[in-house]
Amino acid sequence: MKEIIAMHGWAGDSHQWSNWEKIFKSCDWEWQTSERGYKDISPNTPKWNHNSNQVELKRVAICQSLGSHLIDKEILHSATHVVLINSFSRFIPSGKENRPIKLALNRMMNAINTPNEAAMLRKFHIKAYKPNYLDVKSFESNLLHISDAGRLKLKNDLKLLMNSDSLPIGLNNSAKVLIVNSKQDYILANQTKEKLAEDLIHHLETVPQIINLQDEGHSMTKIKNIKKVKHWLEFDHAKNMVKQS
Repeated sequence: MKEIIAMHGWAGDSHQWSNWEKIFKSCDWEWQTSERGYKDISPNTPKWNHNSNQVELKRVAICQSLGSHLIDKEILHSATHVVLINSFSRFIPSGKENRPIKLALNRMMNAINTPNEAAMLRKFHIKAYKPNYLDVKSFESNLLHISDAGRLKLKNDLKLLMNSDSLPIGLNNSAKVLIVNSKQDYILANQTKEKLAEDLIHHLETVPQIINLQDEGHSMTKIKNIKKVKHWLEFDHAKNMVKQS
């Protein structure tokens, strides 16, 4: 039995996982997505389908960016494997890089629920997908369908991002963790990525593995890279079964 629960990041939604879902479902993975409900999509907090502790069971939490801090803590705690895509423990670095990042985040916060909101979100998503192409025209309607409840979540979740300073609550120290870093990430500072790896090494029983992607931005889109994550999960799954048999 192998199942996945995926959590998107700030200002995202569950639709971003469509290619992931197709690829994993075609190989008999059970797939569910968490949804914050910023836009015209109902919030959703799925639960694991299988709760036994048998050797073959694999529960994988896949989190993009702030998603590791947004995912339900019980889901994270009972995950056997965790994939952290351009994620962080502390978003704002403690060194000299932090001043422009703080200013940019404050500008984003101040734009929510103002006439500048759509322009701010558009700029954020273009930067998150860079260097990959984002069809802005097809994305425009999403920027205009944010509910009042969604705006409140946008603000509160941005505060969570700004105040983050430790690993996400609930991360089990026995989980096997894969860190996926994009080399052309225009959102996360290098120091932020280094801090996550350092914190995980201190927290986990097994040293986390790292994949560095040369041709991706903050939002991971390429099918070949999705398949790299799938290969890691399936190789590790087979290896575990051999050890336990």
